[in-house]
Amino acid sequence: MTTKRKIVLAFSGGLDTSYALVAFREAGWDVVTANIDTGGLHSGEGEAVKARAEELGAVEHHIVDARAELYDRVITYAIKANYLRNGAYPSCVGAERLIQAEKVVEVALKVGADAVAHGSTGAGADHVRYDAVIRALAPQLEIVTPIRDERLTREEETDFLRGRGYEVSEKVKKYSINEGLIGTSIGGEETYGSWEYLPEDAWTYTRSIDAAPATGVELQLTFDKGQVVSATTPDGKPLTEDTENFAILQALNELGGEHGIGRGIHMGSTMVGNLARVGFEAPGMLILIAAHRELEKLVLSNRQQATKATLGNTYGDMLHEAMYFDPIMDDFRAFLDSSQTRVTGTVRVLLHKGNIVPLGSKSPYSLLDAATRSGVVYGHGSSLWTGEQARAFAHMYSVPGAIARAAANPAN
Repeated sequence: MTTKRKIVLAFSGGLDTSYALVAFREAGWDVVTANIDTGGLHSGEGEAVKARAEELGAVEHHIVDARAELYDRVITYAIKANYLRNGAYPSCVGAERLIQAEKVVEVALKVGADAVAHGSTGAGADHVRYDAVIRALAPQLEIVTPIRDERLTREEETDFLRGRGYEVSEKVKKYSINEGLIGTSIGGEETYGSWEYLPEDAWTYTRSIDAAPATGVELQLTFDKGQVVSATTPDGKPLTEDTENFAILQALNELGGEHGIGRGIHMGSTMVGNLARVGFEAPGMLILIAAHRELEKLVLSNRQQATKATLGNTYGDMLHEAMYFDPIMDDFRAFLDSSQTRVTGTVRVLLHKGNIVPLGSKSPYSLLDAATRSGVVYGHGSSLWTGEQARAFAHMYSVPGAIARAAANPAN
């Protein structure tokens, strides 16, 4: 008797992976599904995904909670780097694919699979992210990608499933939605071009600015060496009783979304060379990065901030572009860790109708407090230098500009 080949499918229960599961089963595979929770599962959804996998014919289903690992290995460095791709996009689900692919490989090795599969298309970058990790960790495993290889449309996948009696919701048919701890990405007809904006019913949990409360909410975010350790109201009430970093981020996603924060549409070049546009919701990351950057202004020197911005952006771009295993990434992380030695303190922020407004910050390593103790008060004066010394500094500082001006106008 011939033994069926076994394949592990990264399974979300969405359209692409639902199609893949049925197609694999009909092709004679034993399909093991692996749902890697990187923050995209809400209460009861894990069981719903499992039920969907069983309905479609999976022989086994695995749920792996990878939220803490995602935060520790990916999110913490994205915050330390203040990374926003093209200055706007917190890389949402793209940065999570690293952990998801690793966990799928772990399941595949555990169950003795012959192959692994994912539901990525060939038009974006996710298929590269998955393949890069799988090839690095388990090159012996075959990678099977029906959506990419057959260049299927969402309409074709929908017809395939409905033709076999499986239900496909209209929203799933219309939009590709990937939700995770970092944020949610939304792709659909409106994002295929550069002019249209996503309609209200495409967004998953954030409110529009018009629908956000008229009164904002103040939070105090406390960091220890660049890591957020608490989020409280001004009277000290914690935003969440769970003190895990990822739980704080999840709570900020919920609260920020209620106040119209986090929506955006990112457009930029992908690693495969095309220009892509995608909607996103990422209130928690935007809040944390805004607060973290404000604290860094208080405790880091200008040179530290400038150098960190350059290296942090390069680190984030390489992470986004599936270069996690390049040795230089270890060097970047070592630098980022070192840069956070004094990034400890509390930041006050106001969340109000789509805006994140820093209200104040404090730290035992405050450069502003150190200057004040030394007698330097901006706009008022200093006991560290005299008026004559200030005049001399201004004179010397202006010399390079004066020389350059004279060289550019030799006739004068």
